[in-house]
Amino acid sequence: MWSMGGLFEAEDREKLHKYFESRSAPLPPITAQKMSVDKETCFDYYVDEKTKQWKLWEAEAWVPPKKIAFSQLLIPTGDSTRAEYIISNIAGLPIMRHLKRNEISQRNTLLIGGPGTAKTSGVLMFANKFNMDEMSFKRINFSSATTPQNF
Repeated sequence: MWSMGGLFEAEDREKLHKYFESRSAPLPPITAQKMSVDKETCFDYYVDEKTKQWKLWEAEAWVPPKKIAFSQLLIPTGDSTRAEYIISNIAGLPIMRHLKRNEISQRNTLLIGGPGTAKTSGVLMFANKFNMDEMSFKRINFSSATTPQNF
């Protein structure tokens, strides 16, 4: 489902969900009210590895920092939880993908989306969980206004 609809906007994800539904695909049990009011689709769920059942993506409980700087607040959402899960799985791939062929794993992630779609926030939430004794993080912002002359 993600390979076909990962880049879709909400409206198109809903159409793809309805298409899957019309083909009797194994989908999560979403009530008509949840679909019409909350716009829930199969993209709001994942299959739990242990139980093999559909589970709703839910953000972890947010604990406010001791010192609050409004512009630096990062509050997890279902979308950020999904993105963080994918980034974490890619980052967790083994360094050597194939020992006999001496292939190095490709562990890079590129987040795409329009302005204000929480790409930077998602990466910052992921990076905030780094063990600082093992990992460092350097932030460089690029935007549509970034050119070689002003960088």
